[in-house]
Amino acid sequence: MADAFPQAGLAPPSDSRLRGSYYRWLFYAAGPVEQVVSIQSMGWEPPEDRRMTFGFGCMADVVGTLEGALSGQEFLVGDSFTAADLYVGAHLGWGMQFNSIEKRPVFVDYVARFQARPAAIRAVQIDDALMPAPPAE
Repeated sequence: MADAFPQAGLAPPSDSRLRGSYYRWLFYAAGPVEQVVSIQSMGWEPPEDRRMTFGFGCMADVVGTLEGALSGQEFLVGDSFTAADLYVGAHLGWGMQFNSIEKRPVFVDYVARFQARPAAIRAVQIDDALMPAPPAE
């Protein structure tokens, strides 16, 4: 979608040197982050001697990679918010809300910035307006 609507500025141009990093974080969220949260939700952790057989290793590896990527910078890719931030931020926000991802300070700060964006606030307002009213007591 980011490429279909380039005027939104949610993806680096196709000829940008940032494009590789952009794809990296989109695929990281769709692969290792989703996989490790899913297996953890089933109560399973890869044994240390078998972690190399998984693309994500273990939860500590995945969150450590994300923490390293977000430490000391506002966005994952370059100096602006991209669809990669949208995807990773959604994973982190959801994961911390349901305690499937540890609430590390860098994640809390990142998600707070993500949720404070005018577009995020508008999206919540639209969602809230579509919710049915609670039943009268």
